[in-house]
Amino acid sequence: MSFWLKPRQIVIMDGQSSGPARNFNTRYITVFLLFLLLVASAFVAGAWYAPFHNFQQIIPENIKLKRQNIEMQRELADMNTVNALKDEQLNSLKEQLELQETEIVNVSKQLHMYKSILDERKGTGVHVLEGKAELSNQEIIWSSLFVKGGSYPRYLKGTYEVFALDGDGNRVALTKEKVRYKIESHIFVQQSYAWAEVWLPSKLELVIYNARRKEVLRKIIPVQGK
Repeated sequence: MSFWLKPRQIVIMDGQSSGPARNFNTRYITVFLLFLLLVASAFVAGAWYAPFHNFQQIIPENIKLKRQNIEMQRELADMNTVNALKDEQLNSLKEQLELQETEIVNVSKQLHMYKSILDERKGTGVHVLEGKAELSNQEIIWSSLFVKGGSYPRYLKGTYEVFALDGDGNRVALTKEKVRYKIESHIFVQQSYAWAEVWLPSKLELVIYNARRKEVLRKIIPVQGK
């Protein structure tokens, strides 16, 4: 222990005069403690600088990542907007196609009807097309297309009656009296009748007479919605 605490003289020589320039006393314990202090200071400085240096490196990286994240979110939002617009355009195109298909179907039906009318116009007398009948809410709704065959005379006149029938032989007149008609080319006829009978009709019978009250056509029309 005395080795560490015993004073020692340190002499600093002058290089020009080769004599002692300065001397002072010290102890080994003082030198050792000073050395430890320098080592500890270096360690503390390194320990403090390393995290700070790492933190300085992390901050720019973090800012860069945040910018990239914001940019990606913007791109994603732009893509979502574009996709939404595309979906709207697709839906609009689908609606237009559906409307066009409906129009095509309607036009096809009209063309078929006109063709049928032209075919019937080549004949003579009265013809019935598109006969339909439906029972709904205690009401019978009936419709038909009357077509006049031939060009002469200009008009066909007469009357018609409508009867309701079933499979058991039940029969009732829906028209209380004969209904008059007048056809130049073709006419669309639609009527509704209240139904109060207990039995349900399975078909309608349309009977057409000419101007001389002679029967010229008898048509059976199935009843839907029984």
